[in-house]
Amino acid sequence: MVDYLVPDWANAALLVIDVQNDFVDGPAAIVGTPEVIPNIAATIAEFRRLGRPVIHVVRSYRPGDSDVDLLRRAAIEAGQGAVAPGTLGAEIPRELLPGDVDYDWDSLRFGAAQQIGDVEYILYKPRWSAFFRTPLDSLLGDHDVTTVVVAGCNLPNCPRATITDASELDYRTVLVTDATSQATDERLADLGLIGVQLRTSSQVVQAMAAEELLGEAESLWVAGLESLGDDIDVPSGCGDWTIRQLVDHVAGGGERYRILLDGGSAADTAATRGLDYIGDDPIGTFWEHEHQLRESAERADLSVLVDHRAGKRSGAELMVLRLLELTVHSKDLADALGTPWRPGDELTDFLLREAADVVDQMRALGHIGAVMPTESGDAADRLLAFVGRA
Repeated sequence: MVDYLVPDWANAALLVIDVQNDFVDGPAAIVGTPEVIPNIAATIAEFRRLGRPVIHVVRSYRPGDSDVDLLRRAAIEAGQGAVAPGTLGAEIPRELLPGDVDYDWDSLRFGAAQQIGDVEYILYKPRWSAFFRTPLDSLLGDHDVTTVVVAGCNLPNCPRATITDASELDYRTVLVTDATSQATDERLADLGLIGVQLRTSSQVVQAMAAEELLGEAESLWVAGLESLGDDIDVPSGCGDWTIRQLVDHVAGGGERYRILLDGGSAADTAATRGLDYIGDDPIGTFWEHEHQLRESAERADLSVLVDHRAGKRSGAELMVLRLLELTVHSKDLADALGTPWRPGDELTDFLLREAADVVDQMRALGHIGAVMPTESGDAADRLLAFVGRA
């Protein structure tokens, strides 16, 4: 069964709502907003690093204007106001921007999104929700966004209205709790009741970074599957396994890890061993179980121990093992098929750093071979040597 609430980090966009100088420390300052700026900045930085959309949604009140929400209309019509176009108070704090910005307030207020980076924009909204009378939904569609991550100023007003509309439009929704001001426990609980996923900024950054590495490892494995021929009952590059056994092991591993993360025992996974995970569509079968594993990992508390057959270990360690399994076995498959294998340095460096303890534990149990000597400075070569591959 598909879990439609789980964030799809690979297709996520960040909406930063109403973080403007007047609301941070100006005449209309919202309590708690200055304190969340560093966490907003950290979240933005990760989205930028991964090339994911960042959309700064802003307010703008022209003194005397009447196209204003009813709560503030009388005051604005009387000449009062904040975040007036063309003023410093209407601008976004510089530390949240990719560089200098020449605000085009006329176009923004007319309804156009102003692009300020490769996939970074400013968007004006005339009311509470970032979706009301704006091109936001269309802009998200242009970038194939399925998950909206919200941070910003004053949760009970514009962030909440935006989240509600996002949910109405069937976007998966995430609120960055420590990057949004006025986020009380009661307000967060209310959002949870409509399926909003609550994450801290560090959890968002970690999830997106992990998704990137897991996606790379999965791609390495699928590249091998795409080269499979008809004869798969021949030796693989992994011990005495055939290619068939190797492919079944990796695809079945996704199902076994899902069972463990969902609270199952090592005994519960026994029935999956020896099953045919190739069938008529080995790539489709792999992705079916891999997506289920991803959903379970997103739901699970990865600090909780799971009952792996090689000993209890945390869910986080289990996912590191999955990353290692996909990366190393993709090399085994590439060797068997005579195809190239070139993981990125970030992936191999991560595994050398984060998988070391788990590999040593598995080695002590006889599941991984002895360390092989190498004088190579290449991270991929050092990883292979560490897990017993020449």
